[in-house]
Amino acid sequence: MRKNIRRKFIATVAILALIFLMAPSVDAKNIIKIGKDINIGNDQIVNNAIAIAGQITVSGLVENNVVTVGGSIVLTNSAVVRGDVICIGGVVAQGNGAQVYGNITEVNSSNISTALSSAFYGDMDAWSWLVDIIYFCFFAMIFTLALLMAILFPRPLNAIVNSIQGNKTKSFFWGALATLMIAPFFMLLVFSFIGIPLIPLAFATLLLAFMFGFIGVSALLGKFVLTRTFHHHKQSLVRETLLGLILWWVIGWMPFYIGMVIKTVVITIGFGGVFLAIFHHRHHHATPPPITGDHVESTIA
Repeated sequence: MRKNIRRKFIATVAILALIFLMAPSVDAKNIIKIGKDINIGNDQIVNNAIAIAGQITVSGLVENNVVTVGGSIVLTNSAVVRGDVICIGGVVAQGNGAQVYGNITEVNSSNISTALSSAFYGDMDAWSWLVDIIYFCFFAMIFTLALLMAILFPRPLNAIVNSIQGNKTKSFFWGALATLMIAPFFMLLVFSFIGIPLIPLAFATLLLAFMFGFIGVSALLGKFVLTRTFHHHKQSLVRETLLGLILWWVIGWMPFYIGMVIKTVVITIGFGGVFLAIFHHRHHHATPPPITGDHVESTIA
């Protein structure tokens, strides 16, 4: 039962997130708000309702799904939801006359406490559920970091994207080589007197390099999908990056370790892309500008 809900939850969140990133902003049938509440009136009909850090109150008809992250969902007596109701970090309050044709999923402290208790007694489904929660929290952390990076540091992110886009094979090669050198590098730090205090800094730097590389590959994938899907796509680094992250997250759930292998290759390419971006940046600043003929004449004069 938990496995079915988990799969339904993952698929629904991914689909709705894609709707959020790819749907035009003028589409009034998809209501999406961040930091604000959503109220769907008695006579109102919408396709999807998505709120982040806000409460959703439904009194009308929702054709597909209702999702909130960091808020609660209130279904009044006249509410009709033809899809799923997913609440992360809150509760679902359902009136007696409310109709939900899909599943109702709550992920909050109560569910986690129950899962911890069950896992303590050896329930493997509970352990699987906890692993999924940890994985989702890690993804949310990368999602937030990607959003901040795309908004605050677009030039470094674009540099990584351009390095990977023009040198995919070279990025994979450098990423694989750098990954193989991680263990000898840390062993060198451990056995050197001055290297031991640098281990936390080196570990944090490597972790950021992996994360920035993965975000860069995600931006490249999102750009490719949006460009091929919408012919008049207006470039948006934020939208491209977040879409790519969601796609890689969904791909990671492919069975028979296929998703894990794909994500390993992607992370390796991104890691190498970070090194290529650094090398290109240093080479660009180290190479002196070409001397023009006018400059030579003025120098001789």
